[in-house]
Amino acid sequence: MQDSFSSEDLDTWAHRPATVSRRERIGVAEAAVEIYAPSPIVDYVRWYTEGYFGPQQSPAQARLFVHEVPLELRRSVQQARLSPPLRRAVLPSAPDTICLVDDGHQAVHLLLPTGPEPQPVQAVVRILRALVLHELLRRGHPFFHAACFVLRETGVALIGAHRAGKTTTLLHALDQPETALVSNDKFALLPAAESSEPPVALGFPIQVGIRAGSVLALAEGPLRAFLMHRWPQRYGDLTARHEGDTRLHVRPQELAAASGSEVIPRFRLSMALEPHLDPLAIKPRLERLNGADCKALWARHSLLHPAAVFPQQAAVVDPTTRAELRIPQIPAYRLVQPPAVGPLTTRLLEDLICRTAVGE
Repeated sequence: MQDSFSSEDLDTWAHRPATVSRRERIGVAEAAVEIYAPSPIVDYVRWYTEGYFGPQQSPAQARLFVHEVPLELRRSVQQARLSPPLRRAVLPSAPDTICLVDDGHQAVHLLLPTGPEPQPVQAVVRILRALVLHELLRRGHPFFHAACFVLRETGVALIGAHRAGKTTTLLHALDQPETALVSNDKFALLPAAESSEPPVALGFPIQVGIRAGSVLALAEGPLRAFLMHRWPQRYGDLTARHEGDTRLHVRPQELAAASGSEVIPRFRLSMALEPHLDPLAIKPRLERLNGADCKALWARHSLLHPAAVFPQQAAVVDPTTRAELRIPQIPAYRLVQPPAVGPLTTRLLEDLICRTAVGE
Protein backbone atom coordinates (compact mmCIF):
# COMPACT_ATOMS: atom_id res chain seq x y z
CA MET A 1 0.00 0.00 0.00
CA GLN A 2 1.24 3.49 -0.89
CA ASP A 3 1.79 6.34 1.57
CA SER A 4 -0.67 8.45 -0.42
CA PHE A 5 -3.82 7.62 -2.29
CA SER A 6 -5.41 9.27 -5.33
CA SER A 7 -8.75 8.55 -6.97
CA GLU A 8 -6.98 6.72 -9.79
CA ASP A 9 -5.01 4.56 -7.35
CA LEU A 10 -8.12 3.61 -5.44
CA ASP A 11 -10.10 2.86 -8.58
CA THR A 12 -7.33 0.56 -9.85
CA TRP A 13 -7.03 -1.12 -6.46
CA ALA A 14 -10.80 -1.58 -6.18
CA HIS A 15 -11.04 -3.39 -9.51
CA ARG A 16 -8.50 -6.07 -8.68
CA PRO A 17 -10.04 -9.51 -9.37
CA ALA A 18 -9.52 -10.55 -5.77
CA THR A 19 -11.42 -7.47 -4.54
CA VAL A 20 -14.60 -7.39 -6.61
CA SER A 21 -16.58 -10.63 -6.73
CA ARG A 22 -20.03 -9.41 -7.73
CA ARG A 23 -21.55 -6.39 -9.42
CA GLU A 24 -25.23 -5.39 -9.40
CA ARG A 25 -27.33 -2.31 -10.04
CA ILE A 26 -29.78 -1.84 -7.15
CA GLY A 27 -32.26 0.88 -6.22
CA VAL A 28 -35.54 2.28 -7.49
CA ALA A 29 -36.59 3.22 -11.00
CA GLU A 30 -35.75 6.88 -10.39
CA ALA A 31 -32.34 6.23 -8.78
CA ALA A 32 -29.99 3.26 -9.07
CA VAL A 33 -26.61 2.53 -7.44
CA GLU A 34 -24.03 0.13 -8.85
CA ILE A 35 -22.68 -2.01 -6.02
CA TYR A 36 -19.41 -3.98 -6.18
CA ALA A 37 -19.10 -6.37 -3.25
CA PRO A 38 -18.53 -9.99 -2.19
CA SER A 39 -21.58 -12.15 -2.93
CA PRO A 40 -22.64 -12.68 0.72
CA ILE A 41 -22.81 -8.91 1.23
CA VAL A 42 -24.82 -8.38 -1.95
CA ASP A 43 -27.19 -11.15 -0.85
CA TYR A 44 -27.62 -9.45 2.52
CA VAL A 45 -28.39 -6.12 0.86
CA ARG A 46 -30.92 -7.77 -1.46
CA TRP A 47 -32.59 -9.50 1.52
CA TYR A 48 -32.67 -6.38 3.70
CA THR A 49 -34.13 -4.13 0.99
CA GLU A 50 -36.48 -6.73 -0.53
CA GLY A 51 -39.74 -5.19 -1.65
CA TYR A 52 -38.27 -1.67 -1.70
CA PHE A 53 -35.08 -1.83 -3.80
CA GLY A 54 -34.49 -4.21 -6.66
CA PRO A 55 -32.38 -4.81 -9.78
CA GLN A 56 -32.47 -1.83 -12.14
CA GLN A 57 -31.72 -1.43 -15.84
CA SER A 58 -31.41 2.37 -15.80
CA PRO A 59 -27.93 3.95 -15.63
CA ALA A 60 -26.48 4.16 -12.12
CA GLN A 61 -25.89 7.60 -10.63
CA ALA A 62 -23.31 6.40 -8.09
CA ARG A 63 -21.08 3.43 -7.32
CA LEU A 64 -20.57 1.66 -4.00
CA PHE A 65 -17.49 -0.53 -3.50
CA VAL A 66 -17.32 -2.86 -0.51
CA HIS A 67 -13.97 -4.43 0.34
CA GLU A 68 -13.24 -7.04 2.97
CA VAL A 69 -9.65 -6.40 4.04
CA PRO A 70 -7.31 -7.75 6.76
CA LEU A 71 -6.44 -5.60 9.75
CA GLU A 72 -2.94 -4.64 8.56
CA LEU A 73 -4.29 -3.33 5.24
CA ARG A 74 -6.97 -1.31 7.03
CA ARG A 75 -4.27 0.33 9.15
CA SER A 76 -2.29 1.20 6.04
CA VAL A 77 -5.32 2.86 4.44
CA GLN A 78 -6.12 4.75 7.64
CA GLN A 79 -2.60 6.22 7.67
CA ALA A 80 -2.39 7.03 3.96
CA ARG A 81 -2.66 10.64 2.78
CA LEU A 82 -5.58 11.18 0.41
CA SER A 83 -5.33 13.35 -2.69
CA PRO A 84 -8.43 15.42 -3.58
CA PRO A 85 -11.14 14.78 -4.63
CA LEU A 86 -10.73 11.64 -2.47
CA ARG A 87 -11.74 12.18 1.16
CA ARG A 88 -12.61 10.27 4.32
CA ALA A 89 -16.16 10.27 5.68
CA VAL A 90 -16.93 9.53 9.32
CA LEU A 91 -20.02 7.36 9.86
CA PRO A 92 -21.41 7.93 13.38
CA SER A 93 -23.48 4.74 13.11
CA ALA A 94 -20.37 2.66 12.20
CA PRO A 95 -17.27 4.51 13.47
CA ASP A 96 -14.96 1.52 12.92
CA THR A 97 -15.83 1.29 9.23
CA ILE A 98 -13.40 3.05 6.89
CA CYS A 99 -15.35 5.08 4.35
CA LEU A 100 -13.59 6.80 1.44
CA VAL A 101 -15.56 9.08 -0.87
CA ASP A 102 -14.42 9.81 -4.42
CA ASP A 103 -16.42 12.91 -5.34
CA GLY A 104 -14.83 13.07 -8.77
CA HIS A 105 -16.14 9.64 -9.78
CA GLN A 106 -19.33 9.58 -7.68
CA ALA A 107 -18.06 6.54 -5.80
CA VAL A 108 -18.00 5.44 -2.17
CA HIS A 109 -15.59 2.78 -0.88
CA LEU A 110 -16.29 0.90 2.36
CA LEU A 111 -13.50 -1.15 3.92
CA LEU A 112 -14.88 -3.82 6.25
CA PRO A 113 -12.83 -6.17 8.40
CA THR A 114 -12.51 -9.70 7.08
CA GLY A 115 -15.53 -11.74 8.13
CA PRO A 116 -17.81 -8.74 8.92
CA GLU A 117 -20.31 -8.86 11.75
CA PRO A 118 -23.94 -7.80 11.11
CA GLN A 119 -23.42 -4.20 12.25
CA PRO A 120 -20.73 -3.34 9.65
CA VAL A 121 -22.80 -5.05 6.95
CA GLN A 122 -25.78 -2.92 7.93
CA ALA A 123 -23.56 0.07 7.18
CA VAL A 124 -23.53 -1.09 3.54
CA VAL A 125 -27.34 -0.94 3.48
CA ARG A 126 -27.34 2.52 5.05
CA ILE A 127 -24.82 3.91 2.53
CA LEU A 128 -26.71 2.37 -0.39
CA ARG A 129 -29.93 3.91 0.90
CA ALA A 130 -28.23 7.28 1.39
CA LEU A 131 -26.99 7.28 -2.21
CA VAL A 132 -30.46 6.44 -3.54
CA LEU A 133 -32.10 9.11 -1.41
CA HIS A 134 -29.49 11.68 -2.41
CA GLU A 135 -30.24 11.14 -6.09
CA LEU A 136 -33.97 11.59 -5.43
CA LEU A 137 -33.27 14.85 -3.60
CA ARG A 138 -31.04 15.98 -6.44
CA ARG A 139 -33.94 15.40 -8.82
CA GLY A 140 -36.12 17.65 -6.68
CA HIS A 141 -38.24 15.03 -4.90
CA PRO A 142 -38.86 16.21 -1.31
CA PHE A 143 -38.92 13.89 1.70
CA PHE A 144 -41.20 14.00 4.70
CA HIS A 145 -40.86 12.64 8.22
CA ALA A 146 -44.04 10.60 8.08
CA ALA A 147 -45.43 7.09 7.85
CA CYS A 148 -47.66 5.81 5.09
CA PHE A 149 -49.99 2.83 4.72
CA VAL A 150 -52.72 1.64 2.37
CA LEU A 151 -56.16 0.99 3.85
CA ARG A 152 -58.84 -0.40 1.51
CA GLU A 153 -56.92 0.85 -1.56
CA THR A 154 -56.55 4.34 -0.04
CA GLY A 155 -53.07 5.76 0.60
CA VAL A 156 -52.90 7.41 4.04
CA ALA A 157 -49.98 9.50 5.33
CA LEU A 158 -49.38 9.78 9.10
CA ILE A 159 -47.57 13.03 9.74
CA GLY A 160 -47.14 14.76 13.08
CA ALA A 161 -45.06 15.62 16.11
CA HIS A 162 -42.69 13.29 17.95
CA ARG A 163 -44.56 10.85 20.23
CA ALA A 164 -47.94 11.96 18.86
CA GLY A 165 -48.95 8.36 18.19
CA LYS A 166 -47.88 7.77 14.59
CA THR A 167 -46.39 4.32 15.19
CA THR A 168 -49.26 3.21 17.43
CA THR A 169 -51.80 4.33 14.80
CA LEU A 170 -49.80 2.55 12.11
CA LEU A 171 -49.75 -0.69 14.10
CA HIS A 172 -53.51 -0.52 14.72
CA ALA A 173 -54.03 -0.07 10.98
CA LEU A 174 -51.77 -3.01 10.10
CA ASP A 175 -53.69 -5.12 12.60
CA GLN A 176 -56.76 -4.86 10.35
CA PRO A 177 -57.46 -6.68 7.04
CA GLU A 178 -56.96 -4.92 3.71
CA THR A 179 -54.04 -2.87 5.04
CA ALA A 180 -50.49 -2.74 3.62
CA LEU A 181 -47.35 -0.93 4.74
CA VAL A 182 -45.67 1.63 2.46
CA SER A 183 -43.21 3.34 4.84
CA ASN A 184 -42.90 3.80 8.58
CA ASP A 185 -40.62 6.81 9.09
CA LYS A 186 -39.76 8.70 5.92
CA PHE A 187 -41.00 8.74 2.35
CA ALA A 188 -40.22 10.66 -0.82
CA LEU A 189 -42.97 12.49 -2.66
CA LEU A 190 -43.05 11.77 -6.37
CA PRO A 191 -45.31 13.55 -8.86
CA ALA A 192 -48.04 11.48 -10.48
CA ALA A 193 -47.95 10.71 -14.19
CA GLU A 194 -50.96 13.01 -14.69
CA SER A 195 -51.23 16.38 -12.95
CA SER A 196 -54.83 15.62 -11.97
CA GLU A 197 -53.80 12.47 -10.06
CA PRO A 198 -52.63 12.38 -6.40
CA PRO A 199 -48.86 12.33 -5.73
CA VAL A 200 -47.01 9.10 -4.97
CA ALA A 201 -45.41 8.20 -1.63
CA LEU A 202 -42.20 6.23 -2.18
CA GLY A 203 -41.23 4.16 0.87
CA PHE A 204 -37.81 2.89 1.97
CA PRO A 205 -36.37 -0.06 3.93
CA ILE A 206 -36.10 1.68 7.30
CA GLN A 207 -36.60 -0.31 10.49
CA VAL A 208 -39.72 0.41 12.52
CA GLY A 209 -38.98 1.64 16.06
CA ILE A 210 -41.75 0.37 18.36
CA ARG A 211 -42.12 1.38 22.02
CA ALA A 212 -43.52 -0.89 24.72
CA GLY A 213 -46.69 1.18 25.02
CA SER A 214 -47.45 0.74 21.32
CA VAL A 215 -47.17 -3.05 21.64
CA LEU A 216 -49.37 -3.20 24.74
CA ALA A 217 -52.02 -1.02 23.06
CA LEU A 218 -52.61 -3.65 20.36
CA ALA A 219 -55.54 -6.03 20.53
CA GLU A 220 -54.86 -9.75 20.89
CA GLY A 221 -53.83 -11.20 17.55
CA PRO A 222 -50.90 -12.30 15.37
CA LEU A 223 -49.20 -8.89 15.30
CA ARG A 224 -49.29 -8.44 19.08
CA ALA A 225 -48.11 -12.04 19.59
CA PHE A 226 -45.17 -11.46 17.23
CA LEU A 227 -44.07 -8.28 19.02
CA MET A 228 -44.65 -9.77 22.48
CA HIS A 229 -42.32 -12.62 21.50
CA ARG A 230 -39.69 -10.37 19.90
CA TRP A 231 -39.46 -7.80 22.69
CA PRO A 232 -38.19 -10.15 25.48
CA GLN A 233 -35.51 -11.46 23.10
CA ARG A 234 -34.09 -7.94 22.95
CA TYR A 235 -35.02 -6.17 26.18
CA GLY A 236 -36.60 -8.58 28.64
CA ASP A 237 -40.00 -8.19 30.28
CA LEU A 238 -42.26 -6.08 28.06
CA THR A 239 -44.76 -5.25 30.78
CA ALA A 240 -42.00 -3.46 32.70
CA ARG A 241 -42.39 -0.65 30.11
CA HIS A 242 -38.75 0.33 29.73
CA GLU A 243 -38.18 3.98 30.51
CA GLY A 244 -36.97 6.59 28.07
CA ASP A 245 -37.01 6.11 24.34
CA THR A 246 -36.37 2.35 24.28
CA ARG A 247 -37.63 0.90 21.01
CA LEU A 248 -37.79 -2.50 19.41
CA HIS A 249 -36.51 -2.22 15.84
CA VAL A 250 -38.17 -4.47 13.28
CA ARG A 251 -37.70 -4.65 9.52
CA PRO A 252 -40.90 -3.40 7.84
CA GLN A 253 -41.09 -6.60 5.78
CA GLU A 254 -41.20 -8.68 8.98
CA LEU A 255 -43.81 -6.42 10.52
CA ALA A 256 -46.06 -6.70 7.48
CA ALA A 257 -45.65 -10.48 7.33
CA ALA A 258 -46.49 -10.81 11.04
CA SER A 259 -49.78 -8.98 10.46
CA GLY A 260 -50.63 -11.12 7.42
CA SER A 261 -50.08 -8.10 5.20
CA GLU A 262 -47.46 -7.03 2.67
CA VAL A 263 -45.17 -4.17 1.75
CA ILE A 264 -46.22 -1.91 -1.12
CA PRO A 265 -43.15 0.24 -1.91
CA ARG A 266 -45.10 3.06 -3.55
CA PHE A 267 -48.70 4.18 -3.59
CA ARG A 268 -50.77 7.24 -4.46
CA LEU A 269 -51.66 9.36 -1.44
CA SER A 270 -55.33 10.12 -0.88
CA MET A 271 -55.34 11.71 2.57
CA ALA A 272 -53.12 12.81 5.44
CA LEU A 273 -53.66 12.36 9.18
CA GLU A 274 -52.05 14.31 12.01
CA PRO A 275 -52.31 12.13 15.15
CA HIS A 276 -52.94 14.07 18.34
CA LEU A 277 -53.21 12.45 21.78
CA ASP A 278 -55.81 14.00 24.08
CA PRO A 279 -56.12 12.46 27.58
CA LEU A 280 -59.56 14.10 27.93
CA ALA A 281 -60.96 12.62 24.74
CA ILE A 282 -63.50 9.84 25.22
CA LYS A 283 -63.31 8.44 21.71
CA PRO A 284 -61.32 9.28 18.56
CA ARG A 285 -62.55 11.97 16.20
CA LEU A 286 -61.42 13.63 12.97
CA GLU A 287 -61.11 17.37 12.38
CA ARG A 288 -60.65 18.60 8.81
CA LEU A 289 -57.67 20.96 8.42
CA ASN A 290 -58.00 24.10 6.34
CA GLY A 291 -55.58 24.92 3.55
CA ALA A 292 -53.24 27.04 5.68
CA ASP A 293 -53.01 24.46 8.47
CA CYS A 294 -52.43 21.68 5.95
CA LYS A 295 -49.59 23.58 4.29
CA ALA A 296 -48.01 24.37 7.66
CA LEU A 297 -48.23 20.70 8.70
CA TRP A 298 -46.35 19.45 5.63
CA ALA A 299 -43.80 22.28 5.83
CA ARG A 300 -42.99 21.48 9.49
CA HIS A 301 -42.16 17.89 8.65
CA SER A 302 -40.37 18.40 5.34
CA LEU A 303 -36.83 17.04 4.86
CA LEU A 304 -35.15 18.90 2.01
CA HIS A 305 -31.42 18.42 2.77
CA PRO A 306 -29.33 15.22 2.93
CA ALA A 307 -28.44 15.93 6.56
CA ALA A 308 -32.14 16.03 7.45
CA VAL A 309 -33.11 12.85 5.61
CA PHE A 310 -30.16 10.66 6.63
CA PRO A 311 -27.96 12.53 9.13
CA GLN A 312 -25.79 9.49 9.98
CA GLN A 313 -24.70 9.07 6.36
CA ALA A 314 -24.92 12.65 5.05
CA ALA A 315 -21.10 12.88 4.89
CA VAL A 316 -21.00 10.61 1.83
CA VAL A 317 -23.02 12.94 -0.44
CA ASP A 318 -23.04 16.52 -1.67
CA PRO A 319 -24.19 18.68 1.28
CA THR A 320 -25.46 21.48 -1.03
CA THR A 321 -28.17 19.25 -2.50
CA ARG A 322 -31.64 20.59 -1.82
CA ALA A 323 -35.11 19.59 -2.97
CA GLU A 324 -37.97 22.01 -3.51
CA LEU A 325 -40.84 21.80 -1.03
CA ARG A 326 -44.04 20.56 -2.65
CA ILE A 327 -47.25 20.38 -0.63
CA PRO A 328 -49.47 17.40 -1.53
CA GLN A 329 -52.90 18.59 -2.63
CA ILE A 330 -54.86 16.05 -0.64
CA PRO A 331 -57.36 16.32 2.26
CA ALA A 332 -55.77 16.46 5.72
CA TYR A 333 -57.33 15.71 9.10
CA ARG A 334 -56.29 16.01 12.72
CA LEU A 335 -56.88 12.64 14.36
CA VAL A 336 -57.71 13.36 18.00
CA GLN A 337 -57.63 10.22 20.10
CA PRO A 338 -57.36 9.19 23.75
CA PRO A 339 -54.38 7.09 24.91
CA ALA A 340 -54.67 3.35 24.20
CA VAL A 341 -57.62 3.95 21.90
CA GLY A 342 -57.27 0.54 20.24
CA PRO A 343 -58.93 -0.44 16.97
CA LEU A 344 -61.58 2.31 17.23
CA THR A 345 -59.23 4.59 15.27
CA THR A 346 -59.06 2.20 12.33
CA ARG A 347 -62.85 1.88 12.26
CA LEU A 348 -63.09 5.67 12.19
CA LEU A 349 -60.73 5.81 9.20
CA GLU A 350 -62.65 3.09 7.40
CA ASP A 351 -65.87 5.06 7.91
CA LEU A 352 -64.18 8.18 6.53
CA ILE A 353 -62.95 6.32 3.46
CA CYS A 354 -66.35 4.79 2.80
CA ARG A 355 -68.28 8.06 3.06
CA THR A 356 -65.99 10.30 1.02
CA ALA A 357 -65.15 10.33 -2.65
CA VAL A 358 -61.47 9.83 -1.70
CA GLY A 359 -61.98 6.14 -1.14
CA GLU A 360 -64.21 5.41 -4.13
